Amino acid sequence: MQGPYDRRMLLSGPATIKKFDAELISEAMSYLRPDNFRMTIWYGTEYKVEKIPEDFLAEMREAFASKNWLAELHFLHRNEFILTRLEVEKRDVGQPTKAPKLIRHDDNVRVWWKKDDQFWVPKAHVHIYFRTPIASVTPRTTLLCTLYCELVNDALAGCLYDAGYSGLMYNFTNHIGGLLIDVSGYNGKLDVFLGKILLQVRDLEVSEDRFQIIRDQMLRYLRNSEYEQPSDMIGSYSEQFKSEKSVMNEDLVPELENVTARDVQQFFPQILAQCHVEVLALGNLYKEEALEITDLVERIVKPRGLPANQVPTPRGLIWPSGSNFIYKKQLKDPGNVNHCIEYSLYVGHRYDSIMRAKLLLLGQMTDEPCFHQLRTIEQLGYVYLEGRIENFLNTFEQTLNDMSEEDFESHKRAMINKRLAKLESLSSEANRFWNHIYSDSYDFLQAGVDAATLEKLTKKDVVDFYSHYISTSSSQRSKLSVHLLAQAKANESSLGEKKTAAAAAFKIILAEHKIAANDEAFQTRTEDASSNEAASDAVASYLTDNLRIEKGVANKVLDEAKAELGVADSGLRAAPQALDVSQPVLIENVHAWKASMQVSSAVRPVRNLEGFLEVTPKL
Repeated sequence: MQGPYDRRMLLSGPATIKKFDAELISEAMSYLRPDNFRMTIWYGTEYKVEKIPEDFLAEMREAFASKNWLAELHFLHRNEFILTRLEVEKRDVGQPTKAPKLIRHDDNVRVWWKKDDQFWVPKAHVHIYFRTPIASVTPRTTLLCTLYCELVNDALAGCLYDAGYSGLMYNFTNHIGGLLIDVSGYNGKLDVFLGKILLQVRDLEVSEDRFQIIRDQMLRYLRNSEYEQPSDMIGSYSEQFKSEKSVMNEDLVPELENVTARDVQQFFPQILAQCHVEVLALGNLYKEEALEITDLVERIVKPRGLPANQVPTPRGLIWPSGSNFIYKKQLKDPGNVNHCIEYSLYVGHRYDSIMRAKLLLLGQMTDEPCFHQLRTIEQLGYVYLEGRIENFLNTFEQTLNDMSEEDFESHKRAMINKRLAKLESLSSEANRFWNHIYSDSYDFLQAGVDAATLEKLTKKDVVDFYSHYISTSSSQRSKLSVHLLAQAKANESSLGEKKTAAAAAFKIILAEHKIAANDEAFQTRTEDASSNEAASDAVASYLTDNLRIEKGVANKVLDEAKAELGVADSGLRAAPQALDVSQPVLIENVHAWKASMQVSSAVRPVRNLEGFLEVTPKL
């Protein structure tokens, strides 16, 4: 904005040279001589000004006159990914189509395509999924797949430099169902970039030195993962109780210690030899270009088709009705003082549209009050005790029962608006489509279905749902919590410090309940208390006798204060054996527990895939 640029050149003005002046360029270059410079060495220390040593100048003059330049000094090589076209054919299509079109569907390949009809940018996203059961048969095959992907990414590092400067990006990763390549950016050279990636995927040569570097990096990562923050670790521990197949980091370490470069070199061709390929091509691409990209994949990789009954179909675990499980694991980090819990309730299949709508609405209703209660009022941080979670669930059940129809409809409308919110970018559309393809549901219209289902829900529907699946008093709910337990303990506060903290806590909590505090009465009641129990009794008397608060409200305020001070109920004790379903059962052997669980049905397409062949009009 400070330069004298035409308004049409505000962005390009400082960066684009618009006039070629050979004489001016030559004049500028003539000043770059060994006798026309100053050398400055500055390292944050004292310095002095002196003449440049003559022997150094002589060395420079000799190098300047020589025609034998250092090989390291050269112009950049030609970047083959630089764009040659940025055209976008924009057409008036009315409403954007909400699903990609299935343009090829056979035993070997399935191709989904959508021409961009709302963002009009010269970009595209291509996802390629090589589905194969080999990728996750055992922890060893999972590890070999991971090493293979890391070695391919390492070998592509040089190519990525040029591609990145040209606005192209990629990702090559392994998943439980196979291998996944994602390529995105300007579509003009996207096929060239993809070709380079596919060749490296097919022709990887596993060198011993690079293998050792990648292996050591992975080994350090796996070992260090045991010392991460508990809140970052708990998701993987919880996931093993929800999925039929799961591999933990601790399962990979012994395998990694015994794998060799030769193992990887011999393994990865087996993955590519036979697999089912699924492609999503979205953006500034025509149908023919999407098919050409698929042909490129087949021509380079040359995979044989995988029988339909061999395509991986991930399944979940079904927790029994009325179950209450707890899994405990002690953290390895001796210096960590933070516990962590993940509290999960099983309600059914996530592709049940009515069940999903109820969960969406319940999430909308509980998001703010849950954070407000556990984080703002009780100030438990991001690691909540099980007893406090159950206390919140009990409290919110009453909140839900007392909720007015007006507030209920307001929550409903907010959730509907979220589901119908306009996509913000081509990337967000690609991610939405790919999530439905990757999950095997092909439920591209899910957001609209959710909005329509939400519209029909009544308060009674949600109240009944809550009382059956969520309420702690329900004999039908299925619950499992994972506890990561710290070895160390935080420093215990003195009783005086606790009293001071309690006074501050009560001001916040009483204000939240719109109750005026009496600091002098609080001080008088608690000054002689010599234990936690005595302090609790004194505070209870302060609430009921001094403030004249109804006993039920007083108990709630006291409970919240105890939680903030860390002396509240921390949850139920787990017994290794329990016949009463209301009592928690401790999971001691994960493998045996998983073997005792029923397995869900696999996710199936919401409708016959052939029906997608005519979903979108030709562009």
